[in-house]
Amino acid sequence: MARSSAARQRNVGVFIDAENLFKGYGKLEIPDVSMADILELVEREAGEEAGAGGIAVAHAYADWNRLGLEDFRRDVERDGVRTMQVFAAGAPTKNAADIELVVDCLRFATERESIEVFVIVSGDGDFVPLVRRLHELGKYVVGATLAEHDVNSLLREEADLYVSIPRPTVEKKAPAKKTAKKTAKKAQPEKKAEPKKQPEPKKKAKKAAPPPEEPPPSSTPNWHALAKDIGVVVKGPASSPEQYKDAIAKLLATPKFHSYCDKLVARGGTLPLLAMAIRAAAPQLSPSAVGVRNLSRALRFALAGTRYALAQGDDDAQPVLVMRRSKPADMLPDLSLKEIR
Repeated sequence: MARSSAARQRNVGVFIDAENLFKGYGKLEIPDVSMADILELVEREAGEEAGAGGIAVAHAYADWNRLGLEDFRRDVERDGVRTMQVFAAGAPTKNAADIELVVDCLRFATERESIEVFVIVSGDGDFVPLVRRLHELGKYVVGATLAEHDVNSLLREEADLYVSIPRPTVEKKAPAKKTAKKTAKKAQPEKKAEPKKQPEPKKKAKKAAPPPEEPPPSSTPNWHALAKDIGVVVKGPASSPEQYKDAIAKLLATPKFHSYCDKLVARGGTLPLLAMAIRAAAPQLSPSAVGVRNLSRALRFALAGTRYALAQGDDDAQPVLVMRRSKPADMLPDLSLKEIR
């Protein structure tokens, strides 16, 4: 696995639903894409989009004692991935690997704060609640699976980035060209052709260059690029809720961050997109470091008294950023210092 030396880059955790990769135990289609290729691709994509660095932990979940998985398991372990054995009592239990993967993800998210980017290699929609919970904990989530595998549409939408893993292509050699006829022609003496009079070229009217096309106003902004453009505003961490609130106030006073928030409000931007901007502008700012259990609660405290607030339609929906003055019916109430403690 490639390692990055950039100090500011964030550590990555890769969690692989191996059962999903080979479409369950009944068909057992062992992928012809090496685990090294999968890791290299997701690490590169996460690095470009999320500012992620090297892979700190990589686990693959399956019942590795199954017949036919011996060679595949050796290849996985050779590429530095830890194979996690999933045991089932009696007949194979559906989603057994999913449950183990979810438990490990949440354990790393809460106990290993240094891991900020979570890569879930699966197309299974059962992981949607996990993605939402990781977002609440302020994590960046990347989904990935083989290009020809089905991907749950909601999982693709909920992930901050989804990577399609192509199968390796085999280059075909071009057929050799026949040269016998050309050789025969070269053996005959060539006749000198009389020079022909070239017709005078017609003058063509110069066409005006078309004006550059402007993107339609309804196109989705490149949130990653907008977040990176903000730049680092708050360099250090916060050690108390009060300092966290002051840091958010400083961000809101920055024109680029303020503009980013206005764009979020206009398009119903969800909490993960806001978290992306906060991570870009304040890389060391963390709710858990000040004793607040998730980002949503921290912002309900920090945004009190500002022009912004959070709103949430139902329990399963991601909170969105709204204008306080519009007083939407689903706006979440502010939290006081006493309430978040």
